Amino acid sequence: MIRFSARYVAMAACALAFASAAHARDRAATITILDGQASLVHAATRLAAAEGALIEAEDIVETTPNTALVRLELEGGATLDLGPASRVMVKPQLAAANSGALVYVLEGWAKLTVGPSSERGKVVLASAPVDVTGLDRDLVLHVKGMEAELFAESGKVQTLVASKSGMAAPTSVDKGAFLARRADGAVNVAPRPAANFIQAVPRAFMDTLPSRLALFKGKDIKLNPAGRMGYEDTQAWLNAEPRMRTRFLTRWKPLAQDEAFRRALIDQMPQHPEWHKVLFPSQAASQPARKPVSPVSNIVTSSEAVKP
Repeated sequence: MIRFSARYVAMAACALAFASAAHARDRAATITILDGQASLVHAATRLAAAEGALIEAEDIVETTPNTALVRLELEGGATLDLGPASRVMVKPQLAAANSGALVYVLEGWAKLTVGPSSERGKVVLASAPVDVTGLDRDLVLHVKGMEAELFAESGKVQTLVASKSGMAAPTSVDKGAFLARRADGAVNVAPRPAANFIQAVPRAFMDTLPSRLALFKGKDIKLNPAGRMGYEDTQAWLNAEPRMRTRFLTRWKPLAQDEAFRRALIDQMPQHPEWHKVLFPSQAASQPARKPVSPVSNIVTSSEAVKP
């Protein structure tokens, strides 16, 4: 019979508690509804999403054009619903703002719902055309390039909108109102959503669905690989605004070891010039240092910065 000392048992219990706490810190969200197909990009690996899947900070979730709904229940109580053809990053660090956000929407449909104690003054939701810095309850956002449509469904929303001049313009959207930011920089706030927006909103966003997080508590959902990531799978993110795309220099550097991926990076270098120093470090080292550029103080970057 093997006997364990009280000290050993106590040490083991502490180790288990520490491991449990560390694992809990890793969880940024959980997929609790999946109606259709979606993929999860963790580091440089693409996985097939499934209900109960753990989402870590800076994981990417992408839906297909035929996906009806993906719901993420975030740590802290917020929920994020995604519609078809959508790409988001969960809890990213924003380089220009030197701070984090609950979600970054690269493109597509997102509905964000928060509790009454949401922080103000910080970025809650970010995208190239508009950042949300205050949210009473929930909003619906549609992003396509530098165009954005935002509906303040059940409370006031505070935003910073990329204006024609390139400066971030604080804009308040009252409950029930609708903000539209066009590709040319024009911004309009109307008392109610446009008819074409109402027609296009994913039907699933109109349903009130209870939390399903408790169904997956304590479960370890194993996800299946969803194929090797090629350049075409990463291109939209690599061509994003600088505060996002520069985060992939280290994260996706291993992918550049693939000859086809590397060749595509070189062919498209004007779209993401920062990769030159990664692919050709000896050339970068031989070039004279450039004068540092003063950081942009606005959370929404300048008009030059948002150009891919």
